[in-house]
Amino acid sequence: MDNAGKMVRVAYKGFFDDGAVFIDQTEQPIEFPCLDGWMPPAFIETVRDMEVGETRRVHVGANEAYEERTDERVMEMERAKIPALVKLVVGEMVNLEDPTGQTYPARLVELTDEKAVFDMNHEAIAKALNFEMTLLGVEELPHR
Repeated sequence: MDNAGKMVRVAYKGFFDDGAVFIDQTEQPIEFPCLDGWMPPAFIETVRDMEVGETRRVHVGANEAYEERTDERVMEMERAKIPALVKLVVGEMVNLEDPTGQTYPARLVELTDEKAVFDMNHEAIAKALNFEMTLLGVEELPHR
C-alpha cells in the first residue's frame, strides 16, 4: 500500500509517555495530504503504508515532535489592560485574542498586581509523544 501523495482521513489520539491524552481526534477525524510537511514526519511515515481500517501506534521523540519551545510565545501584559471580569488563575488556560479577532490558547504562568505572563507554547512542545492512528479512508488528491 502506498498512500503517498493521496488525501488520507485519520482518527487519532495523542498521548504523552505517562498516558495523559493531549489530543483526541477519534470522534472528529482529520484529513490531510500524505505529503512531507503536513504533519510530524513520523505521522506521515506511519500513514504512508497503512491499509484502510488498520490501527497503529507510533512513538515520536521529543526532538522530532513539534517545534521547539520559544520565548517569543511568552507574552507579558499589563494587569490594568486585562478586563476585571476576566478570571485569572495561574496554571489555567485562557484564550487570548489579537486585534483581528484570532484567538490563541495560552497558559497563565505568572500573575502580579502589575502584570500577567502568558505562555502560548503548546503543551506538547519538547515532549515525547505517542499517537494511536486508525486510517479511515484514502482518496486521490484532486487535480488542479
